[in-house]
Amino acid sequence: MKLCKTFFFLVSGTLLLTSMACSGGTSEPTPTSTPTKTTAATPTLSLSDSRIMFSTNRDDAYEIYVMEPDGSNQIRLTRDNGANRYPAWSPDGEKIVFVSTRDNDEEIYIMDSDGWNQIRLTNTLGWDRFPVFSPDGGKILFCSSRDGSGEIYVMDVDGRNQTRLTFNTGGGLDVDEEPAWSPDGSKIAFTSTRDGDCEIYVMNADGSDQTRLTFISGIDENPIWSPDGSKIAFISERSGNGDIYVMNPDGTDQTRITQTIGADKTPAWSPDGSKIVFASYRETNYDLYLIDADGDNLRWITNSVEIEMSPLWSPDGSKILYILDPNGISDLYIMNPDGSNQVPLTFNPYIDTDPVWWP
Repeated sequence: MKLCKTFFFLVSGTLLLTSMACSGGTSEPTPTSTPTKTTAATPTLSLSDSRIMFSTNRDDAYEIYVMEPDGSNQIRLTRDNGANRYPAWSPDGEKIVFVSTRDNDEEIYIMDSDGWNQIRLTNTLGWDRFPVFSPDGGKILFCSSRDGSGEIYVMDVDGRNQTRLTFNTGGGLDVDEEPAWSPDGSKIAFTSTRDGDCEIYVMNADGSDQTRLTFISGIDENPIWSPDGSKIAFISERSGNGDIYVMNPDGTDQTRITQTIGADKTPAWSPDGSKIVFASYRETNYDLYLIDADGDNLRWITNSVEIEMSPLWSPDGSKILYILDPNGISDLYIMNPDGSNQVPLTFNPYIDTDPVWWP
């Protein structure tokens, strides 16, 4: 099976790459309309200017929590026997879409931001993963194996009009994954192995005009749009290592901005588009680095014996949220962009992961 990286997370101190294993079968999904309350909702969730959502196994199975940016007011939103992962905010912060195995399969659900009205949106054989709202909040993009291979789909926020956007010809051996909306919602960047290597493509929001952007041998993956939509950052192994490149949305002007004998991962643009923060295995483990978008001014901003991964910028660009893995667990930390004032937001002997900042 030809695979790109599907997702990258920390479990028991080990960096895991989980690939998209495909299973066949499909049926026309019917959204479940019975609302389910799954949290005591005390204290009452305040609609502050900014919130952080994450998944944790502190309650045995993975559940979704939300908290204030200083780590206070941690509220459990899901409560069931399955794993609840990969949450994503709606643009207005009123809804949360996520993946749950509560019905013995990986399906997509939606709920209010306080945990009420949990509704199943997908109901198919095979997995449904990695949901994300469109910039206008009207659609949900996701990946699914319902038709025998990993493909990209889109649906309305109520689960209706589930539409397949990609049609690779590998018969289960190829995958289309890592879809990312352009900031204006008109384009979708994604990775695919349809042409024998993991490459980056772009298509219109309706799936038309699918265009390959990268052509050099070696894995190209993890496309991330700049905030203004003028650039796409991505990871490439074309030089033998995982480095960060930046290109125009049409694939022109592919520029290498990092050079390492290790591996660079999980790049994230600053809100103003001037900088990129990323994780890199340059020394003895994964640390966080900051670089200007043109490749200048590389800065090493964390330096510890633990693994630091998956950095995210605060909406105003004043803080960086990240995962730190001390001794087989993972906690969420926050710091200034220069690496100063590193403060734990969660501190427990469990795995806290999948952080997402709103707005």
